[in-house]
Amino acid sequence: MAQGNYVTAVEKLRQAADLEPGSVAVRFALGTAYSFLEKRPEAIAQFRWVMSNARVESTERDDARRWLVRVGALVEPTPTPGKSDVVSSDATAKKVDPAAQGSISGQTQWTGVTPAEHKVPVRIAIVGSEDTTRELRQRTQVYLGERFEFKDLPQGQYRLIGAFADQVLWDQSVTVKGGKQTDVALSQVTSSVPANTFPLPAH
Repeated sequence: MAQGNYVTAVEKLRQAADLEPGSVAVRFALGTAYSFLEKRPEAIAQFRWVMSNARVESTERDDARRWLVRVGALVEPTPTPGKSDVVSSDATAKKVDPAAQGSISGQTQWTGVTPAEHKVPVRIAIVGSEDTTRELRQRTQVYLGERFEFKDLPQGQYRLIGAFADQVLWDQSVTVKGGKQTDVALSQVTSSVPANTFPLPAH
């Protein structure tokens, strides 16, 4: 596969992982694509996640372990508390200064679509996009036309993604500032899909 194809694959797999972060297959495929692009830190993060979450007997876990060993990135578990990646991540998350946290909220809007009449479910995810926020993600679901909110987010850069079924409606960059609320409008105007994505029922 040409490098350009892996770049495209990474973008699609990132969106899939943002919407289904518990999918071992997606996270393994994302790590594989990163490895072919020689993005080692990103590949390591994905393969370590696979190691921690895949079934012990799964091929994804075995392949991820072999790759991590080959690049010298496998962290062996020790009996000392607080040494594993998972524990360290949890501990770091608990020590976040509340004054350095913010929130994101906004309104979903689509011309002619109302939650009372049309009931269009939209999945919305907020995903860290820089080193200090990359492992942070939250998800929620609302009906198109309703408000959404994500609280207690460490300040930094994020991606705000909204999807209906398998179609991504929005993928925007947002900045969270400590002690502040960031308002974002997810509307038909800011979406890349056609206005008639949700055909209205005939009256």
